[in-house]
Amino acid sequence: MVPYQITATERILNRIEIANNYRKYGSVEGGGYIWHTTGSGKTLTSFKTARLASKLPYIDKVLFVVDRKDLDYQTMKEYDRFEKGAANSNTSTAILKRQLENPDAHIIITTIQKLATFIKKNPGHEVYAKHIVIIFDECHRSQFGDMHTAIVKNFKKYHLFGFTGTPIFSINSGRAKNPEFFTTGQTFGDQLPEMSCLEIRIR
Repeated sequence: MVPYQITATERILNRIEIANNYRKYGSVEGGGYIWHTTGSGKTLTSFKTARLASKLPYIDKVLFVVDRKDLDYQTMKEYDRFEKGAANSNTSTAILKRQLENPDAHIIITTIQKLATFIKKNPGHEVYAKHIVIIFDECHRSQFGDMHTAIVKNFKKYHLFGFTGTPIFSINSGRAKNPEFFTTGQTFGDQLPEMSCLEIRIR
């Protein structure tokens, strides 16, 4: 890992620790987003973050959420390249359900569509009370709709983090479907760190 990847990982872990200590989970104060440009090694950063977060004694699971099936497969291949068998992927909502119920499945890669379907079909499931870190790959407009709202309304003790190369600020937000989740910051919390990886490289 290079310095900006290490910095991003450290900031996320630090945010989880502080949010846990002050019981700020379940809100944007317990999360944040990482602005990583294309080709900056986002998958490696997310893998290291997920691996370290899953080892925290109070974290039950880490979910890595992508928004397309091909990214699901691609991310799993990348994770396996970093450490074989470290993460669990799924080809159906039924498999995702079993993984969420399995205490030995600590890192789960899934699509936002499968996670949303699970939530719709399983109201009041016990996993919603678990202490969970949810990491979104490319946290752009596809996460601003009903599925994202359902996720944050059902999970109680979550830390929500997003990785993106195209953060949404008020100036480029357009017509957001949900005014509560208007910009990337409103949806995920603070930018961690408060500069993009390109700016860190330049410095």
